[in-house]
Amino acid sequence: MGQTEGESIMTHNELLIEINRRLEVALYNGDPQSIHALRAVVELHYEHTSGSGDVYCYNCQQKYPCLTIDGIEKELI
Repeated sequence: MGQTEGESIMTHNELLIEINRRLEVALYNGDPQSIHALRAVVELHYEHTSGSGDVYCYNCQQKYPCLTIDGIEKELI
């Protein structure tokens, strides 16, 4: 089954876990800076449920997953 528009591939926590896994590899290889930067961006773009029950990105106020999270997820899988 494929991903529908606006549907996240991973939960926010799953995405952070995947980034942490890649950070461990990057630390081992001696190049952690780009992964640290990526993690910082993901930490800023987290799910927030509005009073009406809609789930939005807290940072950019788009429906979650926002374009930032969507783009990162697509590059990681």
